[in-house]
Amino acid sequence: MKKKAMLMWILFVVCVLGTVGLRYLSDREDVEYEEVTVTVLSAQERVIENRKTNSSITSYDITVEYEGEEYALKNAYNVYQYHIGNEVTAYLSRGSMFANIEGVQSSTPLFYAYFAFLVASFVMLGVAINESVKAKRK
Repeated sequence: MKKKAMLMWILFVVCVLGTVGLRYLSDREDVEYEEVTVTVLSAQERVIENRKTNSSITSYDITVEYEGEEYALKNAYNVYQYHIGNEVTAYLSRGSMFANIEGVQSSTPLFYAYFAFLVASFVMLGVAINESVKAKRK
């Protein structure tokens, strides 16, 4: 193998090890949040259609009020449990309001770093395979 191909495989292994390490740390990170009761101000479901691929994406725009301040509720899975005027449980963390604990945990900088390393691992796998094929042809 050529040096460049070997370097790409080493970078791939580093990315995979970084991914595993960051996932381990992310799972054990103690994220601070507060369980609060909020009042639903509005709840809308938006369907965005892609005409080229005939597919659609559904997003949920839910606004809640807590202690006189309005928050956009993040990580909600539907609008059915968020009727206007109802009080629901939400999670306040770092100035944002989340519908569930999973949303709180997946919004940390450590989780974003894990996701970046995960994407980099897949990219480096493709690059390493490509460089290996080029090296074998020569």
